[in-house]
Amino acid sequence: MAKKNEVKSEKVVIRSQGREIWRRLTKNKGAMIGLAIIILLTILACTVDLFIDYDTQIAAIDAKHRFVDPCAEFPFGTDNMGRNLFIRVIYGTKYSLFIGVMGTVFACVVGITLGLLAGYYGSPVDDVIMRIIDIIQAIPAVMMGIVIVSALGASMTNLIIAIGIAGVPYLTRITRAAVLTVKNQEYIEAAKAVGLSEAAIMVKHILPNCVSPILVAATMQVAQVILAASSLSFLGLGVPVPSPEWGSLLSAGRAYIASHAYLCLYPGIAIVITVLAFNLFGDGFRDALDPKLRK
Repeated sequence: MAKKNEVKSEKVVIRSQGREIWRRLTKNKGAMIGLAIIILLTILACTVDLFIDYDTQIAAIDAKHRFVDPCAEFPFGTDNMGRNLFIRVIYGTKYSLFIGVMGTVFACVVGITLGLLAGYYGSPVDDVIMRIIDIIQAIPAVMMGIVIVSALGASMTNLIIAIGIAGVPYLTRITRAAVLTVKNQEYIEAAKAVGLSEAAIMVKHILPNCVSPILVAATMQVAQVILAASSLSFLGLGVPVPSPEWGSLLSAGRAYIASHAYLCLYPGIAIVITVLAFNLFGDGFRDALDPKLRK
């Protein structure tokens, strides 16, 4: 009975903390704007296949409507193959968000694991892991992406792997720092005293108390992954054509930027809005989790 009451009290505390975080988050107008944009883009990315046919509206060529300026029929104009740029930008949301989320998930899985091991065990495990992280971090993300994608071939999977590896150092350092702040707490010593395995201590006791900085870092990382993926796609090393990833649309439109600037304008605006939304939400989420950071 006492154990059930203890579990119930823990749930009440978690719910009250969640409500307080949400209350602080709702007071941040920038964060709520960012969250609204993220929700809208997510819904769009998940449902875009229901109202846009890839074969007829994305990949098909319409020579009669080449380079039509923005108008009522074509809000964003058409490209050099007569394809509706508005539809292509909308459909590109699916690729850019998927790459951003999956690249971040890859970086989180690897980075959190390495950060946990480095922070918990200390030297020499910490030294080996962090020196490897230093080497990876010394290579610019785009440069590393170019090398990996060039070696493995241009595809969405390889792009996610390349961008994910580039994001591992950031998540590793965040996790390691968080682990170092909690691993010497009394409840960790108590868990060791009752004979819990090291894996159980890391997963059940240390990691849950490191979630806040990791969540904030992951939110901010999505924006960086989208930017890096767009950069690689712009260089022809991202999602293969004719898939309308935003970086690929920028790359295709740059040859006509002098005469038809809208071909680069609208995909660029889509990238800016998405990255800004994640950054706004990430900043607000960080402040909501730690009120001391609020200005």
